[in-house]
Amino acid sequence: MSLAILIAHKHDPANDGALAVALDCIVRNTRSDYQLLVDTTTPDCPYRVWNRLAQAAQADWLLFTNSDVFLAPGWDIPMLGAAKPDVIVVGVVVEPGAIGVNERNLEKNFGMTPQAFNRTAFEQWITETPGGQPGGHGWFMPSLHYRNSFLAMGGFNTTLGAFPDPLDEEYWHRWKAAGLGVHRVPSFSYHLQNWSNPVEQAKEVRLR
Repeated sequence: MSLAILIAHKHDPANDGALAVALDCIVRNTRSDYQLLVDTTTPDCPYRVWNRLAQAAQADWLLFTNSDVFLAPGWDIPMLGAAKPDVIVVGVVVEPGAIGVNERNLEKNFGMTPQAFNRTAFEQWITETPGGQPGGHGWFMPSLHYRNSFLAMGGFNTTLGAFPDPLDEEYWHRWKAAGLGVHRVPSFSYHLQNWSNPVEQAKEVRLR
């Protein structure tokens, strides 16, 4: 089962630090063989970037993710185990609370910057049973898609706008309206929450 990991990365020194952590997590924590595609042309709209990367990928399954998302050990096993052409597979996103945490995600602070990220504590915590996993179909990124299905649906519709317009949510609506499914699995990741934004990087709450 071939896998491609697609990252839209906005190049700046602080965000490059997040990418370094994200790549190390991918290398150390992915159990399956994979192709890695990283595009650093953002601030081009990341949805356009993901569309381009999906076209370029040479794999059946695509994981859309960001450079401020740190994948947990074995994240790929439950995702690929649930993979079907007519299903989007999502996991459980953990966020520190630097900004509001969506009800679909879990709030637990393991650091609000790449340098402060306590990877050991995070990876230990996910071996336990997190209480109160949120309901619903989970967050939009990271998510696993069957490449042919994604392309057949037209990908993210960038004629409707650009980031921060929620074009991933619009894609989910089209997907579900077509009678297709979304399945959530215990695949964990840690999200620094909009770390590519310099305003977020400079917030006092992150630097305490």
